[in-house]
Amino acid sequence: MSWRRALDLASARPLDFTIQYPPSREYFRERFTSPPGEGVALEALSRVLLYVHVPFCEAKCFYCNFAVDLRKGAGVHARYVDALCVQLERLDAALPETCTVPGIDIGGGTPTLLAPELLGRVLEALRPWRRRCEVAWPLSIETTPRVAATEAERLAVLKAGGVDRVSMGLQSTNDETLAQVNRRAQRSLGERAVEALAAVGFRRVNVDLVFGLPGQTREHWWRDLERVTALPVDSVTTYDCLYRGAGRAMPRLTEVRPTPADYGALYDLAYEHLTANGFHAPYGSVNFSRHEGETGTSPYFEGRLLDGLPYVGAGNYASSLVGTRWWFAPYEVDAYVAAVEGGALLPEEDGYSLPDAERCAKYVLLSLNFGIIDPERFRAFAGDELETMYGPQLEHAMEMGWLRKEGGVYGVEPGRFRELPWIRALFYSTGAVEWLDARRGARGARVTG
Repeated sequence: MSWRRALDLASARPLDFTIQYPPSREYFRERFTSPPGEGVALEALSRVLLYVHVPFCEAKCFYCNFAVDLRKGAGVHARYVDALCVQLERLDAALPETCTVPGIDIGGGTPTLLAPELLGRVLEALRPWRRRCEVAWPLSIETTPRVAATEAERLAVLKAGGVDRVSMGLQSTNDETLAQVNRRAQRSLGERAVEALAAVGFRRVNVDLVFGLPGQTREHWWRDLERVTALPVDSVTTYDCLYRGAGRAMPRLTEVRPTPADYGALYDLAYEHLTANGFHAPYGSVNFSRHEGETGTSPYFEGRLLDGLPYVGAGNYASSLVGTRWWFAPYEVDAYVAAVEGGALLPEEDGYSLPDAERCAKYVLLSLNFGIIDPERFRAFAGDELETMYGPQLEHAMEMGWLRKEGGVYGVEPGRFRELPWIRALFYSTGAVEWLDARRGARGARVTG
């Protein structure tokens, strides 16, 4: 019973058991690396999600594990956008005419750092993709408080280019907390930014908040929640700060880290406050919406996390998952651009062919981002029954009072957010548990990637 051993490992290092699966990319590299493009058939897809990566950013926050590029040169940005537009055109041409797109996300980095002309070119390149969309409001983009508060021309470009949803990374309203993670003080900017976004008239505006940041107290978090619920936003996404990942500076800079009980107390405070102030979510979900029946996140993330739909990524280090294959574009901007200029359709630096046990573990952990595991959605994704694959684990979780089943769907039991490292561990593959066990026995090291 590898899952029982996984529970022991989670007790030893609970902060290693995050929403992210695999436990480390090293595990996949050692076990499942495969040649570029192996087994990928875009021409057979009937539905696919699209992610567009724009890596440019003003600074790299210490909690960030994304591929960012701090260069500000107009030539670098223009050459990148050239490559991005070419790749989007090639990908669209490679898909069947009947293939539909449930959602499109533009992330980063900070996509709205692009000059208005370049931003407009990216949105224009997405018009053929929007024609494939099967939902009314498919296109979401990320921005920062500074851009939204001070760059009216960029917001006008977004609106004219068909952007439906804007997600703003506020993260905290406490300037001291922000300074500790290399982020600009922005409380007043955040308020002005939300007002500016509301004035433009986007269909949905989301604000991101992070809990478990270094030095963040319960009082800080409570004030964040009070200030955000007073703003005219449609949804709030609450992220628990991760102290895992090779690209994050935070693990190297922070000795004192939150415990699962700390995370649980902060999440419970958010759940209580947000649901008491007009937001909706099942317990355990980090996404809260003012609109009943909506998850609060984008159609892209709903399709990717809740339904396990295939997705393709355009841009440097963008990931794609089609069938059993998961892969990443080159990490560095210049390497990505050179690959596209050389004729690549889906440039690849790192790729894996995943067995069912790995694909399903990845799916279940992502679904828990919404506080649920839905057997019907699992069946549609995996072609197998959830209880067939994970019966003993589900039974144990319910015996422990971690999960409950209502309306045919498993959900996190109220008050049990703090148990998520152990809930996640239940669904780790046997191979992942063995790999973690061997790693811990050999070096006692924390997971890094």
